[in-house]
Amino acid sequence: MKTVLLFLFLCPAYLWAQVVKITPEDTERKHSYLLMRDGSVVRGQIIRQDSSLITVKVRGGDFSFIEADQVLRISANRPDEAASPETGSAGPALYSVFVFRDGTQVEGNYVRRDSAMMTVRKRNGQLTYFEPELLIRVDTVRSEAAGSADSRVYSNRFSPWLLNGQTAYVAEKGRFYYRNTLLLLNEFNYGITRNWSVGASFVTPIPYLILTDYYAFNGFLTNNTQLFSKLSVPVGNHFRLALNVTYKNNSFSYYIKRGPLTFQALASVGTSQHNVTVGYGLVSRGSQRVINYASSSPYISYTTDVPIPNQSFLTLGIMQKVTPGLTLLSDNRVNLGDRYYADDTGERTSLSFALRLDRRRHAFDLGVYGLVYRENLTWDGRQVRILPYIGYSLLIGRD
Repeated sequence: MKTVLLFLFLCPAYLWAQVVKITPEDTERKHSYLLMRDGSVVRGQIIRQDSSLITVKVRGGDFSFIEADQVLRISANRPDEAASPETGSAGPALYSVFVFRDGTQVEGNYVRRDSAMMTVRKRNGQLTYFEPELLIRVDTVRSEAAGSADSRVYSNRFSPWLLNGQTAYVAEKGRFYYRNTLLLLNEFNYGITRNWSVGASFVTPIPYLILTDYYAFNGFLTNNTQLFSKLSVPVGNHFRLALNVTYKNNSFSYYIKRGPLTFQALASVGTSQHNVTVGYGLVSRGSQRVINYASSSPYISYTTDVPIPNQSFLTLGIMQKVTPGLTLLSDNRVNLGDRYYADDTGERTSLSFALRLDRRRHAFDLGVYGLVYRENLTWDGRQVRILPYIGYSLLIGRD
């Protein structure tokens, strides 16, 4: 019995001896490197150590609170290689990607969990907290030793958008996004909640005459300002429904009473990194003024409002993460019915294929876009057009 009591008395002291302790030299340095047990390295100015937490001022002025028992050692110089959690020797490091129901992701390592909250240390050393029921899954990713640029893993942070179309995911809450297509179409998006985002787009005011075949671009560019909003709801772990509404101004036309409203229902099956999205849309153009002549001499006329038939369409989108820094995209649309409206450029089908080069805060889209016109609209003898697609996406603001 005495032996057991002695062990219980000495055990806390032994554990405390295994916890790294900061020294006055550590707090005097402007920059220190904390080598973590998970193989990551936290760089910053050590402020103090309170009980089991070490306070570090990281880049940008933010403070990170790190458990002392998770630190292997503190160094004044950057470690040449990250240490593996098991052996402490050089080798690949493991970290987790926490995927949430709203499509957002957090890269880091699990710290602790209780009945109401999970604690995760992000790869920059900061702690983040979230409710366990918001989590869909946790993926384990292996990265090579620090300093190897070829081993970096980037998630697709622009999963709400295909090329011209949408998925059922929304922009992250509290974040601004900027997207550009062919240096012409500018789009801004903002996540209001985890399930609701809004945005607007406009075309750069340049002379369209410099485009050798401008009308061919109408399939995925428009010279009108647009406002749009998306509401998304998760259904289970791998299914999401959304409603996207877009309003386009009517270029101040006297004959058109309002701009078209587009309503599109979307369903995405999969995850934010691997999904297939199907959609059904309806374009409501309202009515237009028509001048009627009661007599020709003298001219007597009056106007009436004539409804413009709605235009329905189907969409199919594919988003697949194929490598740690590359996402495959396919965005396709089929316009149903006949050509009813004068501003309808006559596309029956649009097909596209592109690769998204993912980076931490931005991405490049490179691909081709094909337009197949209705048979009765071969005004230049070309019913199929193949166009280049170049897009750029940027996440605005700090993580």
